[in-house]
Amino acid sequence: MTNEEKFSIDQSWKGVYKVSGLALFASGTVVIVFFLSMVIMRITLPDNAQVFFENPVPPTILYILAALGEFLLMFGVLGLYIALKDVNKNYMLIAAAFGFISTPMWLVSRAQIFSLFPISGRYMATTSEIMKAAYLASAERAIELANIFATMGLMFLGGASILIGLVMLKGVFGKRVGYLVTVAGTCILIGTFGIFFKPMAVLVPIGLILNAAWQTIVGIKLYKLGMGLPL
Repeated sequence: MTNEEKFSIDQSWKGVYKVSGLALFASGTVVIVFFLSMVIMRITLPDNAQVFFENPVPPTILYILAALGEFLLMFGVLGLYIALKDVNKNYMLIAAAFGFISTPMWLVSRAQIFSLFPISGRYMATTSEIMKAAYLASAERAIELANIFATMGLMFLGGASILIGLVMLKGVFGKRVGYLVTVAGTCILIGTFGIFFKPMAVLVPIGLILNAAWQTIVGIKLYKLGMGLPL
């Protein structure tokens, strides 16, 4: 008897498992592509308004990619909730809620950056130092707001991952995957406190990479579950 049979995973949701599995896999893949693009193309995320205004296209494309992955993650979390709710419904309900809250947080954050794209053209076109200063001040506030929402989204994602990982430690999808999910969520959650203690911030990219790893692995497992294949 498999762990999945032991915990009576509802097989009536096969279609949802397949769609959610693909969404979760795609979401993890997007994160991997996101980080590889940053390294290979040497793209920096917008933390300085003037730098962004001078070359807004690469970071904007990256943020569009990130928004797509974050949107897909919602469907992945839905599939995980349905698959694991009979193992621990309370944990999975909270995890699903956290996952669904994190997505709009990120989308609001990305929208702040997208709103700066048309302003960059005006900044580069104007010769008025007063107008340049006004554009920069406006952009700095937008970037600051974007970072606040992104941090909140990360905190909810970290909490969701920890709860999902703890449920998976029961044996569903494999205990090693459960540990990976838990560690990824812990790194993300602790790393968000880097806003107070900077050295801790290094845990965020580590956690996101680990998160991408488990999303791709579990996405495949969810899809196989929907196809009726052994995990």
